[in-house]
Amino acid sequence: MANARIRHRLTLIFLLLIFVFTSPASASDAGNIENFSGTVFFKAKGFAKWEPAELGNPLNPGDRVKTAIDGRALLKLTDGTRLTVGNLSEIELTGFLLRKQERSATITLSTGKIRAVVGKFAGRSNVEVKTATAIAGVRGTDFIVMNQGSANVLFGESDEVSVTGEDGDGVVLKPGMMTESTSGSAPIAPVKVDPGSALEEVREGLRAVTDLDLPADWEKTGILPNLLARWNINYGHYLADSQRFKEALDVFKIAIDLSELPGIKAEARLERGTVLSRNLNRPEDALVEYMDVVRNYPGEPFVGNALFSAGIIHMELGEKAEAQSLLRRYIDEFPEGIHRDTAELFIKALETDSIITLP
Repeated sequence: MANARIRHRLTLIFLLLIFVFTSPASASDAGNIENFSGTVFFKAKGFAKWEPAELGNPLNPGDRVKTAIDGRALLKLTDGTRLTVGNLSEIELTGFLLRKQERSATITLSTGKIRAVVGKFAGRSNVEVKTATAIAGVRGTDFIVMNQGSANVLFGESDEVSVTGEDGDGVVLKPGMMTESTSGSAPIAPVKVDPGSALEEVREGLRAVTDLDLPADWEKTGILPNLLARWNINYGHYLADSQRFKEALDVFKIAIDLSELPGIKAEARLERGTVLSRNLNRPEDALVEYMDVVRNYPGEPFVGNALFSAGIIHMELGEKAEAQSLLRRYIDEFPEGIHRDTAELFIKALETDSIITLP
């Protein structure tokens, strides 16, 4: 009987030791929440509920951090990497491994803004900040990422960052430069951030919101995507004028994905249609863009040009009924439109099967 009790006690001690040495609480954490301000939430891997974040919250693969409109959080990993999560953002520490001669980490940005200052490392290193449509691979550097839907914007702060899109094509982002991408496109060739430019204004706003020591204008952070979308439309014009038509299409698409403003979306769609029809001889694709403006952005001033341009394309394709319908609609809805006289001339020519000379 005594031997049985001893064996039972030894078994209990052995099981207790197994629990202690395999408990997640005793495992080596990948990092922690070093500081935060405003409203910040934390969700551990495997848990369904978000909880208010606490200073020192340990971070391990699968853990997530989310900020509200007034929230910012500084996360520190055990390799020295510092991640500042801006407001209205959500990230996951998807993977982390740190050994003497090897380091790897994957930080997934679901939405929002993050600044990554990656710790220097002498051994083999693979640190990535990922969104749904882009990957920034780094060794030891400082950069800012903003994700808005499918669109990604990256500013280089120091050293170099390798940025790739969904198809694997990529660019090298250097300090003082910006690149961006969206679903279905490679990152654009990096652009210099000039003093006094719209790009500098966006970068300074992102710097503020990803630094707990700087005052943040929460209202302004909400318009940063729209400021950048407007810059994209202007930059797209420059690219088209420079005959860089594929890049122009990508930049206009990024503007569409960045902004929620109907006017910006409608204008960018119209510009894509113009490049597709006038420069790339892709009339069917241009029609898709023009009719998207007509159907989805009623009341916007770009609808008139979209109607008229769609009517012209149908004329070019020999689709007389569709052309007449759209041109008549243009005249009815925009009686003072700049294309009214031309539209009337084309309608008359279509009705009489006259030879039409396009402008």
